[in-house]
Amino acid sequence: MKNLALAWLVSSAAFAIAFGGWMLPWSTPDGVHVLHWADHLRMFLIVLAAALTCQFVYGGLVYFVLTRTGLWSIWTVMAAYLIPVLIIDHYGIDIPGVARAIIAWIAFACLVAGVSWLFARKEVRVSADMP
Repeated sequence: MKNLALAWLVSSAAFAIAFGGWMLPWSTPDGVHVLHWADHLRMFLIVLAAALTCQFVYGGLVYFVLTRTGLWSIWTVMAAYLIPVLIIDHYGIDIPGVARAIIAWIAFACLVAGVSWLFARKEVRVSADMP
């Protein structure tokens, strides 16, 4: 269980860092004052809290379902994190031009899935002993 908690924490931190880095150019456009470092720290902490909540709920569900069905692999974990992004892209976005932003969300989903799988895979060892 320790590896799973570490996977959620590290993947949430990786998402918060990537999202914060992606938002830096968007939050300081030309002609606007540069935000103070405390504003970026506050944004990081808010994103980290949201990512931890999402990982605890959705990541826990993904882990529970995939390990119980024996489908725990990098490909199924990646699919579990990409499918919601693709569904939201297909059904939830009405504004033209927003599809480019989905590329970043797909990259974030891959980052979270990869880090989650990397750290939590030690929890899912299958015994090779023959009875």
